[in-house]
Amino acid sequence: MHFHQDLLVLARQMVDRNAAQPIEAELRRAISTAYYALFHLLTHEGTARIVAAAHLRSRVARTFEHKFMNAVCKEFAAMQPNPAGQHVHPSGVLIPSGVITIASEFVTLQDSRLSADYDTAITWDHFEAEAIVASAELAFGEWQAVQADPGSDFFLVELWCRGIPKRS
Repeated sequence: MHFHQDLLVLARQMVDRNAAQPIEAELRRAISTAYYALFHLLTHEGTARIVAAAHLRSRVARTFEHKFMNAVCKEFAAMQPNPAGQHVHPSGVLIPSGVITIASEFVTLQDSRLSADYDTAITWDHFEAEAIVASAELAFGEWQAVQADPGSDFFLVELWCRGIPKRS
């Protein structure tokens, strides 16, 4: 099993074992872990497609930046379908609707992670944490459905390339 899958399983276990008598700290960890599961899924898939040399993939994975990935995901999540019901990136690339869902869930998960990790004024309950873990599971399921689509490759490249400074 890959690291991102292990993280998703761990997030689910933490939420499930806190159903009867929730421990808020563990619910917060589940939320954070759910985000990192999706983050690592996308970096794993991106490096597997972008980097031919397997021994260099972990090094390249460290160059994916959360804030740039969030910005890309916000752009993809905001895409509106054309009259034919297709999501077309401004570059002309056709984007599967599953990628739109993944992008939207990434933004939600990252926002939730930041709140869970840093905002002690917010109290998390089991139902909220369960919904957040379920959104990560949804994103994983969507990835299974769209991973072979060329629009998914484009999305992964955008997630990585946005963090690379442009030359002048």
